[in-house]
Amino acid sequence: MPNFVNSLMVQFREYYKNLTPAKRVSLMTATVIVLGTITVMGIMMSGKSYVPLLKDVAPEHVSLIIEKLKQKNIPFKLDESGNVILVPPEHVYTTQMALMTEIGTKDIGTLGLELFDKQDLGATSSVQRINYQRALQGELMRAINSMESVRRSKVILALPAKKTFLEEGGKPTASVVLDLHPGKVLSPEQIKGIANLVSAAVENLEPESVVVVDSRGKPLSKNTKNSSLAMSDDMIEIKQKRERGFEEKIEEILGKVVGQGKVIASVDATMDLRNVSSVEESYDADGSAVRSIQTEEEKLNGNRSNPTGVPGARANIPGAAETGSVAFNQDVNKEYKTTNYDIPKTIKNVKEVPGKVEKLSIAVLVDGDYATTKKEDGTSARQWQARSEEDLQKYTALVKSAVGYNEKRGDSISIQNIQFKEEDFSDSDQLLSTLEKRQMLSFALRWSVIGLA
Repeated sequence: MPNFVNSLMVQFREYYKNLTPAKRVSLMTATVIVLGTITVMGIMMSGKSYVPLLKDVAPEHVSLIIEKLKQKNIPFKLDESGNVILVPPEHVYTTQMALMTEIGTKDIGTLGLELFDKQDLGATSSVQRINYQRALQGELMRAINSMESVRRSKVILALPAKKTFLEEGGKPTASVVLDLHPGKVLSPEQIKGIANLVSAAVENLEPESVVVVDSRGKPLSKNTKNSSLAMSDDMIEIKQKRERGFEEKIEEILGKVVGQGKVIASVDATMDLRNVSSVEESYDADGSAVRSIQTEEEKLNGNRSNPTGVPGARANIPGAAETGSVAFNQDVNKEYKTTNYDIPKTIKNVKEVPGKVEKLSIAVLVDGDYATTKKEDGTSARQWQARSEEDLQKYTALVKSAVGYNEKRGDSISIQNIQFKEEDFSDSDQLLSTLEKRQMLSFALRWSVIGLA
């Protein structure tokens, strides 16, 4: 065997010496390419490539996760930042499920109430308060991260220290930073829901004290300390929703007649945005009835005598002679009568919610009809035709019935038949076709080079 190898090496040297310089360079280049390809394929087939298992892991959790991975004999690596754990691709999903089962959640980058699993008897009240704040922030982040549009979040709570009953304590505030998935947008209702979620989890925290911003620092919440301004924003939102509802109703009912995209409606609704609460109390005197009658009668019958003579001390001395008296009778009759009446009373507690429509101003644009005509050269052309006055009157009647038109309150309506301008998308279609061809050519060229290599 050694003789065969030696003879093979001698033959290769003789062959290499007889090659021209250009062929020698080609042979060396081909050898390097082959060895590089074999190396790359060996690395890919060995399964030693690593992908992220968890990102933005808190330092408190890195040691815990590494210990779990060592127990399961799963190979892992840490990136340069130290907060991203990498594992082979075939272990990603099974490892995530195992960590979720044992630790509790896949968002291990946040700490929650598990901070209190281990009690530290030497911890002071200040340390316990800080730990509680950290745990509460972590639980709120986990709740917000469970939303579909949110990739990750950060919650910061400002909880003032509790004061004695003689001292006035401060009010808590909160800040929420949201990092959304690409292409995702939160609606105002979802933003308000996040603010309510945070305020409900913190004692004495009002939703107006929660500030929500995105990862670029753009404010998402419309918080204000002035309740009147907050109410005005809500009223404007109610007005816009009501107007949009009327517009959609008009476009839907006329779109069935003239075609979709050929109707544009605009509605301006004058609404009563006052929040009125009143109490009315009325009495009906004509409907009164006797509830009770109470009668009390008093009669006194008797007689007596009045003394006569000169008043003085002598008349009052015992044994004094009688000076005479005058007798008379006295009769007294008294009657007291009390009648109680029941008068019907009506109490009305009337509360008028804002949103009552006081006036509607409706403007509708309707496109005409198109007829296809043939020219003398045989080509066809589309010609716009206006709607008849009878059709416009029918459309007006339909719109009035759809929105609850009321002439007495001053509603106005205008339906105009105007030709819509057609958009020309030929240039955009050509541009898209060119981009697709370039992408196809780039894809084919890239894979051709890879296949040639």
